[in-house]
Amino acid sequence: MKTGKAEISFYTLGYQGLVTWAICTNLTKEKAISHANSIGPTGISSNWRLSEDKFPDDKDNPHDCPDNLGNKHYLLNC
Repeated sequence: MKTGKAEISFYTLGYQGLVTWAICTNLTKEKAISHANSIGPTGISSNWRLSEDKFPDDKDNPHDCPDNLGNKHYLLNC
C-alpha cells in the first residue's frame, strides 16, 4: 500500500565500527544522523555525528552515491 511518503533508503557501507560508521541514505544529513542514533546507538556518552574526515579513499564527506541516484554517503563518528 502506498502512503504517499518517500521510502527511506539507509544502508551501512561495509560494517558499523566502534567509533566510525559509513552510511548511504536518501535522508538529509540531520535526519540521517538522527536515524543512525535511533537504530544503532553508540552505547557511550557521545552520539553519532558527521565526521570532519574524508572517506578512506579520499572522497569528500558527504558525497553523492555512485550507485543510487539521490543518495549520499556520510561518514559518521562518535
